[in-house]
Amino acid sequence: MFAGKTEGLIAEITRAEIAKKNVLVFKPQMDYRWGKTDVVRSHSKSDHPAFSIDNPEEILLIVEKHLETLGKIDLVAIDEIQFMPENIIEVIKILLEMDIRVVFAGLAQDFRGEPFGSMPTLLALCDEIDKPTAICTEDVDGKQCNAPATKTQRLIGGKPAKYTDPIVLVGGEEEGYHARCPNHHVVPGKPKPNLK
Repeated sequence: MFAGKTEGLIAEITRAEIAKKNVLVFKPQMDYRWGKTDVVRSHSKSDHPAFSIDNPEEILLIVEKHLETLGKIDLVAIDEIQFMPENIIEVIKILLEMDIRVVFAGLAQDFRGEPFGSMPTLLALCDEIDKPTAICTEDVDGKQCNAPATKTQRLIGGKPAKYTDPIVLVGGEEEGYHARCPNHHVVPGKPKPNLK
């Protein structure tokens, strides 16, 4: 979170469009943080029109429809891919077989610090991975930590979310997400590793 993932995705989309490539952009319908469901938007307020979908198979239908008019789709971009159901893996394999380049942005780990949905498989399919990090803003003795933040800290009512809380939680004023380094990432009730 707050590492510039969506900003990087939008930059890749823009780069392709400048090169006159045919691009389709998608996002999960459940991502309505910015009040609009028809755009991907970064924290710095950069945005791009997008198709908002519930099921990854909709991507294939939209691609087929646009192939009829455009003749070729060069790039499919997907934001917040960690929220997509598991069949996103097969959809991406089909797109790649169609010689369509796929780029995506998403969180590799959930708030518990564990692999998020289909991300391990999706990352294994990648030819290139850019893994930006945020900056830990945790207050330590009156100073901001500033270490690389590779974890997402979910707060509920100002306190760290428990391990047993739902993985996906969108909205709510008492909820909040913060970038944390491993030293300041806290998940009450998280089981300890067992090497037995």
